[in-house]
Amino acid sequence: MKTIKTARSILTGALFLHLLTCVAAAEWLDDLAVLRSSQDQEEVAQLISRISDAEPTWQEVAGALTAMPFPPAERVGEAFIDSIAGRDGVVRTYVVYLPSTYDPARAIPLLVCLHGGVSRTNLPDDSLGYANRNPYLAVAEEQGWAVIFPMGQAGATWWDKVGIENVLAQVRTMKTRYNIDDDRVWMTGFSDGASGSFGFAMLRPTTFAAFVPLNGHMGVANIAGDLPTFPRNLRNSPLYVINTDLDGLYPADKMRTTIEMANEIGAGIHYREYHGIGHDFDYADAELPRIGQFLSRHPRDPFPAAIEWESADGDFGRCHWLQIGAVLSEAPAPWHTRINTTLTDERVSIGFHADDSFEGEGVKVSSLSDGETLARNIGLLAGDVIVQGDGERIRDLDELNAFKRTLSRGDRVQLTVLRDGEERVLDGRLPEVSTYYLFKEERPPAAARASFHANRLVVEGSRLGDLTFWVHPDMVQLDQELVIEVDGTERFRGIVEPDCGVLLENYLQTRDRRLLYVARVHIDLDD
Repeated sequence: MKTIKTARSILTGALFLHLLTCVAAAEWLDDLAVLRSSQDQEEVAQLISRISDAEPTWQEVAGALTAMPFPPAERVGEAFIDSIAGRDGVVRTYVVYLPSTYDPARAIPLLVCLHGGVSRTNLPDDSLGYANRNPYLAVAEEQGWAVIFPMGQAGATWWDKVGIENVLAQVRTMKTRYNIDDDRVWMTGFSDGASGSFGFAMLRPTTFAAFVPLNGHMGVANIAGDLPTFPRNLRNSPLYVINTDLDGLYPADKMRTTIEMANEIGAGIHYREYHGIGHDFDYADAELPRIGQFLSRHPRDPFPAAIEWESADGDFGRCHWLQIGAVLSEAPAPWHTRINTTLTDERVSIGFHADDSFEGEGVKVSSLSDGETLARNIGLLAGDVIVQGDGERIRDLDELNAFKRTLSRGDRVQLTVLRDGEERVLDGRLPEVSTYYLFKEERPPAAARASFHANRLVVEGSRLGDLTFWVHPDMVQLDQELVIEVDGTERFRGIVEPDCGVLLENYLQTRDRRLLYVARVHIDLDD
């Protein structure tokens, strides 16, 4: 009898422990579900701490994140407006499109489409109409892609930190709500949108599999946005680029030089030109099938064996599994030369941003552009309404652009404006033809050439103050020593322990279920 009671007590104890384990597992899984949607930073920190304290394995956490289901979409086959608060606290809209075939059980690609004219004061008035007219929607419906159209404005452009983070936050939101294929997130854009796409490729490429800049300029994020962009970074992403010969802003014969420069250092840009076309997407019907094929052929390589990355700003120091932190003020390594070229600027620009909300006759000035411009030479002011150019009536922006096409650099120009209800004639001269560097060379960057194989990371550095290696179990055999060598010196050797806190923090920053890094190794090189 005593033996039976003992056996029962053992079984009861084992059952109790099993139930406790199940309850603990249920609790951290519940916490994980809340964490996935929480926007409260204090709550997020508490949830991560509680999940870590429950001591699930990294495999359990990664598996739970990967297996979490998505609810059915409320709207498919039509574009609709959503909104999100930026890092500046301003709520801005964007347009979402899900194909009619969307199935929450199946991951689909996402195309991010950036618009032009991003430096205007106000957000686009007809963002939904713009999206519905965009030819990419037909491709997305046919191919089964999701599309988002971020909306930018002055202070939140494609080349300032607020605008860049807005776009990435919108991508994260899409990944949270819908089943998006992490390895098939692409970016495209026309005009400013193309220039922004170049910027993302050189600053924050990890989220994206490929870029398609159309009628843009590789240097705008640096020249207009003062961001530290480097053509060397284009080696890490596939690009499909198009320019046109009659483009008054970015003519092909000028932009071709920039592409050749990038390809000479291994960027591998697929470049095409169209003749007889201005600053227009008139080649859409011919090119969209090719662009669709290019994107479909280029999913992201989540674990590239080699990365070459250049950075002068910690906010843009990361490319996939490699992150550059501090930049040392010392001479660069012999291989670390600046890649640049000069361009001739013959564009005719008055040098102001138009007020899109103005409904009267003429073109109202919202703000002036930086640099030497006609606007600054003649004393144009914000609030002025341009009503004549060289005596010819100007009723709207189209007529102003037509007037500009009659001018050349160095010409004398008269603008008649309404200022405080009175007509004034402003007289001055357009700047002469000038040359400029494609990339301003103001901030000395650090650079790293890194390759990874057989649990061994080898880095050649230049001005590196520190670096971080992000550890993923598909790259690193966690039961074996990881070795990190920098400039011929072994800087780390050891077994890397997975950390669910690191996994969760990185997931929340990216919402990327494919790249669930389980640890990071930080190496201080400033010694």
